[in-house]
Amino acid sequence: MNKIVFAGKNADGERQNKYLEIIISGDAVVVAPPYCEYRAEGADFLRVYIEQPVTPLKEVVYFTDGDGMIRHAATAAKEFLKQEKSEAVLQALGNLLVSYVCFYADRKKFSPVVELVRQDIAKNLSNPAYALDDYLKNLPLNYDYVRKLFQKETGATPRAYLENARMELASNIISSGVTNKYSNYSVSQVAEACGFAEPLYFSRVFKKHFGVSPTEYKQ
Repeated sequence: MNKIVFAGKNADGERQNKYLEIIISGDAVVVAPPYCEYRAEGADFLRVYIEQPVTPLKEVVYFTDGDGMIRHAATAAKEFLKQEKSEAVLQALGNLLVSYVCFYADRKKFSPVVELVRQDIAKNLSNPAYALDDYLKNLPLNYDYVRKLFQKETGATPRAYLENARMELASNIISSGVTNKYSNYSVSQVAEACGFAEPLYFSRVFKKHFGVSPTEYKQ
């Protein structure tokens, strides 16, 4: 699922029906789900085809990649497709791209305050000192009202949403095979990258989410 099968410039429209297609032109992004009637002619666009996408998208969506994250991931996929034994990285990049697409596509569906909290959480995923409750209490709105509204619109409390996002980040880091300068990241390094000050606590949370320890997940 979410496997990248192509990334590059290509005008072949026949492939579009079968895959989720991400089309990038400057900072504009068009995403076409499988078996839709959308066609983007021309070979000057950076495209990514993703097989068996896990996404709720049912129609074409348009948005702006203002921070360039989608283009960056798509460009990385283009390079890894040229290399052997890159399946794990391509899988992780596919998961990342689909997550970006879902985030940007859903962003307009949230009320301004919920979107503000989501953005602050996204900025602090790797920050172990992040005090989410303090941030919520400093908003110019009632704390309980914000929590209830956030849960209503996202399906999770702010704390659970943060934990889920950190676990998704951990999964992407481990499954991608990303390394530091010398070797694969240790559990402690993954924990730190995902905003956990204590590796043991990180391991407990990870096992609760995925049913296995980070070391077992890596294998």
